[in-house]
Amino acid sequence: MAKPLKFLLVFLAGLLLLLAAAIVALPFLFDPNDFRGKLAETVKKETGREFSVGEIRLSVFPWLRVEIADAVLGNAAGFGSEPMLRLKSAEVGVKLLPLLRDRRVEASELKLSGLRAALAVNAEGLSNWADLLALQKQKKDEPAAESEAGKGMADLDIAGVQLEDVALSYADAQAGKDYAVEGLRLKLGRLRAGETLPFEGGLTLNSGAPKARAALEFQGDLRFDADSGSAQVADLKLKLDGLQEGTTPAESLAAKLRLEASALGYDGASQVLTVAPFKLLIDQLLAGTAEQPRLSAKGTLAASLKADLAQRRHQVQGLELALETAGSAIPGGKPQTLKLSGTASADLAADSARVEGLQLEFAGLKASAKQWLVAGLTGELPTASGDLTVAPFSPRALLGNLDIKLPEMADAKTLQTASLSAALSANARSAAFKNLLLKLDDSTLSGELAVRDFASQALAFALQLDAIDADRYLPPKAAAAPAAGTEAAKTNLNDTPLPVEMLDQLNAEGTLAIGRLKLKGMTLNDVRLKLDAPKSGNKRQQLSAQLYGGNANLALDVSPGAKPGYALKTTLSGISAGPLLKDFLGKDYVSGKGSVNLDVRSGGRTVGEVRRALNGDVAFNFVDGAVKGFNLGKTIRDGQALLSVAQGGGATAAASSEPQSTDFAELRGAGKIVNGVLKSDQLSAKNPLFRLEGAGELDLANETINYLAKPTLVGTAKGQGGKELADLHGVVVPIRLTGNLFKPKVQIDWQAALQQKAADKLRGQYEAKKEELQEHREEIKQKAVEELNKGLMKLFGGNKKPPDEPAPGSTPQP
Repeated sequence: MAKPLKFLLVFLAGLLLLLAAAIVALPFLFDPNDFRGKLAETVKKETGREFSVGEIRLSVFPWLRVEIADAVLGNAAGFGSEPMLRLKSAEVGVKLLPLLRDRRVEASELKLSGLRAALAVNAEGLSNWADLLALQKQKKDEPAAESEAGKGMADLDIAGVQLEDVALSYADAQAGKDYAVEGLRLKLGRLRAGETLPFEGGLTLNSGAPKARAALEFQGDLRFDADSGSAQVADLKLKLDGLQEGTTPAESLAAKLRLEASALGYDGASQVLTVAPFKLLIDQLLAGTAEQPRLSAKGTLAASLKADLAQRRHQVQGLELALETAGSAIPGGKPQTLKLSGTASADLAADSARVEGLQLEFAGLKASAKQWLVAGLTGELPTASGDLTVAPFSPRALLGNLDIKLPEMADAKTLQTASLSAALSANARSAAFKNLLLKLDDSTLSGELAVRDFASQALAFALQLDAIDADRYLPPKAAAAPAAGTEAAKTNLNDTPLPVEMLDQLNAEGTLAIGRLKLKGMTLNDVRLKLDAPKSGNKRQQLSAQLYGGNANLALDVSPGAKPGYALKTTLSGISAGPLLKDFLGKDYVSGKGSVNLDVRSGGRTVGEVRRALNGDVAFNFVDGAVKGFNLGKTIRDGQALLSVAQGGGATAAASSEPQSTDFAELRGAGKIVNGVLKSDQLSAKNPLFRLEGAGELDLANETINYLAKPTLVGTAKGQGGKELADLHGVVVPIRLTGNLFKPKVQIDWQAALQQKAADKLRGQYEAKKEELQEHREEIKQKAVEELNKGLMKLFGGNKKPPDEPAPGSTPQP
């Protein structure tokens, strides 16, 4: 047994020596470069592509190592002569003994350098890799030949993978897009089942349209379980530096971000991806340029993520965003802090999402929402609905934080506090507030408000306001403003343009109810406003209110066009005129209780044009009141005193402390407005002293008046000085108002009054002594004329002697 055993051992030893010698000698006896042509023919036969390779190096022991250089794969037909793939160099080695003995692959580091891949889609939508995919599919469909070559590979062990200087390009002629990955580098540690795989790398992504660049760097530790398909990444770090160029520098966008995640895991069995609390460091978000930023921000974003890919349910927990913002897009351009927190979830199977516990802080403003729901998440028009609360804040302080200057207001203590709560529903086309509750200073607004269409700015509302003093929010009265009635004030008012374009663009419909409103000094109660104003269509506004003991109703119609038209109907009934005018104009020119009816039409783009084009009717009726600033009784008494002096008496006008007003039991009038001029011959008034009629014109555009009032004295002992004026019973005292409408010149035609009185006196004497007068008619007539002239001369011309009258019957010389 010893000799055969010895012989067998010697044989095996010799065989091993021979095998070892063959392995050592193989590289010297075999040159793989001799097979480059055959390899090119095989590749072309299989793919239809041209293929070439440069130098091939082969080593055998202790590693079976292959190195190739300058490999080129041609492009598909119709995509030009440039190759689809280029490879500068590649190398890999496998330990020979483990491969032969245990069929176990122990590979050295796989290295690829200088890889270039050019992917393209032509104008017809055909790609230059479609033919390769078709060949691959064909091979899969063919029955696989039985082979033992791959069986028994118990393990795979690769020392690492290293990619350097890799570039990929993609051009889509059909879509007009092109992208390129440059400078791709990737380094993987040891690839072995059950062991952690460290990785690191980076790349630069360029886009042609839009023109953009992004540099990405990454690193971490990967652990992969091939059996379950699960993976975990620890200490993940990403760094992004990107820039998108706009058509102008102001439209450019830049970002510098860093992501840090302690753990990222994927469970292959449940298909659940989890990201433990991660932090996104925002080093820069920039819109515009560093010198002139439209918006810049830096800060942090922290959250945790869970994504159930099988159930299509995703959650973001513990969201915390903190940003320091600046730039011209921030109101006022002043740097501000933005904070946002909450949780979010999405159920893609139900096509919905949910946001809960939302908290937002910005520039001192704090807003919150308990829950928001988003329906139709993946549809064309997702809709969000939920609650919104804005905590009490100072609007004045908020605008100050935003460096926004408020216009001067009559009351500097306004805008001190405000708050808001509502149920909000919104999508990309519209938004609606329901259960709206807005508090501003001492006022509370409630109801519903909606923007039905953002594109057309269609607004709808149904609002209620408890009370507001609007005068507090209006500009203070300008001390240097021209006084009413002056030429400067008239010119300024007539030249004032009307907001025609704004009215034309107005697109609103709704109602507003106000419990108590103070505006321009007037106090209105139970105000009801109804507005129907379609865009570029006729606008109609209806207003009703209770004011000063009466009611007001107003209807205003506005029609668009090159010369907009206006129609106004106003009815005031049961109004106390004194308090109304006192509050509105600062002076109660007329007191009493009554009504006003106005029905007018006009057109124009300025106040002056509207005044000059005004046409329509006006009427009024007041009772038990007074006209302030003019005491007709005193004026007539003064005239009576002058009359007495003129007639040779000694009476003079007595000083009086009576108020400068003229009482009336009834004052009514009506008129027609024609091209801005109010014409009226229907003025009448009654009081215990006189009865009044009048006629004339008021030019509204030029603010002038030419009016003649004719009071007739009734001579009663009651009323304003009636007893002293008893002897003027039945006399008409013409009063003419001319000049400025606001400061008219008052002229009393005493001559006409005196002539009437003298005529009445003579008429009485005539009736008493009719027969005697018939006999001495010419003599009496001449005497009456002389007496009348004497009286008038004393009243208006002193004691001048009247000119000599020709003798009765004489003829003047030519």
